Amino acid sequence: MLQSLPKGEDRILWTEKASKRKGIGINLPLLLFFSLFLLLFIGGSLFYVWSRIQVIHLGYEISNALKERKTLAETNKRMRLEVTTLKSYARIEKIAVEELKMVKPKPDQVIVIR
Repeated sequence: MLQSLPKGEDRILWTEKASKRKGIGINLPLLLFFSLFLLLFIGGSLFYVWSRIQVIHLGYEISNALKERKTLAETNKRMRLEVTTLKSYARIEKIAVEELKMVKPKPDQVIVIR
């Protein structure tokens, strides 16, 4: 509301009280709750992603271990076959006769012990 001063004065006085504008009030408990919720959500999301990455990593390790197990089983099989081949009586007799120049004993050279 405007009021005029008496005729000799050229100023205008504002008699209304200036309306106080309320700024947007920050509700502190609500802000803390929202911040805590956001922090827990982000933390939970990061934990979930980390755990999934660990599962994938362990899956790769298991796969590699199974491949290595298969390779070692094949190597073991080949080694056992080689041992059996090296122990064969035909091979040992051939080496004894050809390389070591051994001969079979005559019947009178054999002594039977009971």
